[in-house]
Amino acid sequence: MISIIIPVYNEEAFIEKTLFQLMQLKYEADIEIIVSDGNSTDKTVEIASTYAKIIQSRKGKGKQLNEGAKHAGGDILFFVHADMYVPEGALKKITKEIYENGFDGGGFSNLFKEHNKRIKLLGRILHLRINHEGQSERKIFYGDNGIFVKKEVFKKLGGYKEIYIMEDYDFSTRLLAKYKVCLVTEPKLVVDTRRHIKDGFLRTRLKWMLIKRLYLIGVSPQKLADWYKDIR
Repeated sequence: MISIIIPVYNEEAFIEKTLFQLMQLKYEADIEIIVSDGNSTDKTVEIASTYAKIIQSRKGKGKQLNEGAKHAGGDILFFVHADMYVPEGALKKITKEIYENGFDGGGFSNLFKEHNKRIKLLGRILHLRINHEGQSERKIFYGDNGIFVKKEVFKKLGGYKEIYIMEDYDFSTRLLAKYKVCLVTEPKLVVDTRRHIKDGFLRTRLKWMLIKRLYLIGVSPQKLADWYKDIR
């Protein structure tokens, strides 16, 4: 079984559409959907309870993902964002990569719902890349790549670090260092562009580039999260 885990906080505008789409994929695999709520103050829980098992957690993506995993009954964990579109064929691909091809985990290539070419090109330019290869092609994933992993492997790795930011990057690098990881290039997950539209394409990309660089040289995740809030 695949346990689909979605961390949420005040996602009433997106969560029903995401959950409804996931329910349409039930024919592809045996699934359960777990919504890990960080004490939302809107109607997120009320809406989600129609479709999913609700788990209450302290706020913080790492905490919420770990709490969801604790309550998961599946032998595969699939971490999905509240505003992410999971297309037809994605669950079949996960089960094939894990059960038939022998991978321990992986992630998906993605595209943006709007302005995809513009955002991807901007990322390449800012990272001084002359080809299309990015982090995901090197099998290093963020949350919007839809990380999936065997539950037993997740436990052996100690789950996500409950840090304030970059918990997905940290988990992905630890997974890649010890286990067999795959990249699913088709189908692609569809990522919402709300952050890029709200903060501006260039500003959003520059901000995340800087956060990653500072994290890699040892700046604490708490300081990075505080800085991120201040510049939003």
